[in-house]
Amino acid sequence: MRALVVGAGPAGCTAAVALARRGADVVLVEADPEVRPSGPGLVLQSAPMRALHSLGLLDDCVGRGHAHEEIDLCDAAGVVRTTLTPPSLLEGRPASVAISRAALSQVLLGAVTASGSELRLGTTVTGLADHGDRVEVSLSDGATETVDVVVGADGLHSHTRGLVLPQAPRPRPTGQLIWRAPGPRPPEVTRYSMLDGGPELGKVGVVPVSDAALYVWLLEPDRGGGRPPPQRLARVFRERLASFGGPVPRVAERLSADVDVRALQTLLVPLPWSGGRTVLVGDAVHTTSPQMAYGVGMAIEDAVVLADVLTEDDVPGSLLRFGERRFDRCRLVVETSVQLGEWEQRPPADPSLPGRLTGRVLAELARPV
Repeated sequence: MRALVVGAGPAGCTAAVALARRGADVVLVEADPEVRPSGPGLVLQSAPMRALHSLGLLDDCVGRGHAHEEIDLCDAAGVVRTTLTPPSLLEGRPASVAISRAALSQVLLGAVTASGSELRLGTTVTGLADHGDRVEVSLSDGATETVDVVVGADGLHSHTRGLVLPQAPRPRPTGQLIWRAPGPRPPEVTRYSMLDGGPELGKVGVVPVSDAALYVWLLEPDRGGGRPPPQRLARVFRERLASFGGPVPRVAERLSADVDVRALQTLLVPLPWSGGRTVLVGDAVHTTSPQMAYGVGMAIEDAVVLADVLTEDDVPGSLLRFGERRFDRCRLVVETSVQLGEWEQRPPADPSLPGRLTGRVLAELARPV
């Protein structure tokens, strides 16, 4: 089987690796001339760690990241209210691992190369012609590829989605902004701490990603007013963090000027996620806000499940089955994250609701995919 994968982010790279390990001849195309991970870091929880383990990539991620067995939930001053201790789904492995996006990209790109997949940078899909038994793919460099299956893993603003599912809904804003920046990790900051400042101040996370590095995120209401100019981003971010205590003041003063701020958007495309021999995975069909910290995790699971169900004798049918197998699980993550975000902006009358909902969903996500 010959496969063409569009997009060299986590979804595309893991899809290329998973398909190649099932014997496919894979071409992975990326529109940018170099792979540039978006954002400073992320947390991989037990379910996506299980998926990475099935590809033989988990230990490399753990080695490059920072293991977290507990997460401190604090008030705005940094006083610990409770400590989460999520279980590990893999014996001898941590419950979760935080890793810089650059390090995760290095692991995945290394695996793409080792799998024998061909990576073409500065190239993307411009047209698809599905002939029933094959797809002719027009590429931006003028080349044409004839393949058995196309996997669109080109993110929230997927061009492939427009080609294969032109009636798909558009992303919608959630009403929140996320700020993120990397920085050096003081030796005493060893744990993931999440500080809750309520609807006005938002929430802050301090996340060690290695022995030497961490990143800080801030979720706050999107009050409009536009994005500060690049030269002021770092100063404005530090101003936003000034109301928080605990480890925040120490790390805020040393944060990098490489600040990423964006309005959150979410997307859940109804089934089908495929048309003929082309299928969409990851953020191209289920973009989530970060409340559950499962966006990249869902993309990695997509790749493993796709490789598991794809059969050469019935590509269109197996792509339909892939979507049916993934939809409810991905919808659970998207809809739960949206609900938690709404409660962050307008707290429920029962303050225990967010924690109870999160616990139920995490228990469901621990089930096999």
